[in-house]
Amino acid sequence: MNGKGELAGFLRKLSEDPELQEAYTRDPEGTLRQAGVPDETIRAVLSRDLEQVKGVLEKEAPGIVYMMFMTITEPPG
Repeated sequence: MNGKGELAGFLRKLSEDPELQEAYTRDPEGTLRQAGVPDETIRAVLSRDLEQVKGVLEKEAPGIVYMMFMTITEPPG
């Protein structure tokens, strides 16, 4: 897994990088495109359908079991 264009690598980096988190908050689609994530994967992520996202992750790394959680936050203000 080289991380380039792979959702798992992008999500790992997103969890650790505050600047990437800010960019993703402002423009999720553009941030995913800049990371080289394929269109089909971008559509799955933007759908917020956890089963679709899980399916993408399982295609990237067969045999790995993913547990996913979605956190919804309100913008500061």
